[in-house]
Amino acid sequence: MDGTGAAGRSVYGWHVAEGRADIFLTYCTGVLVAQRENPGQQIVALPESLAVGADYGMTVMNDSPSAAWRFALFIVSAKGQQILARHGFSAPGLAQGEPK
Repeated sequence: MDGTGAAGRSVYGWHVAEGRADIFLTYCTGVLVAQRENPGQQIVALPESLAVGADYGMTVMNDSPSAAWRFALFIVSAKGQQILARHGFSAPGLAQGEPK
């Protein structure tokens, strides 16, 4: 499954909208896309005891092109962190109260 349903919609939003699924368990990033496509969908957070997370890392190899280094620096910049936050990722580089 590549993450897209019919007509370029997310697989989550498409299946629910088509009545193929009553519920989906997914990461926050997937649920945000589905809710944008189907504003009536409700997001329900799992209890802490059932919630799982993912830790993401980033590595730039020493011999990488300068574009790779610039991209990595952008990701950790305030603008890059705002973009991550807007798409449902945690953004530890954002100051509390800083706009997404």
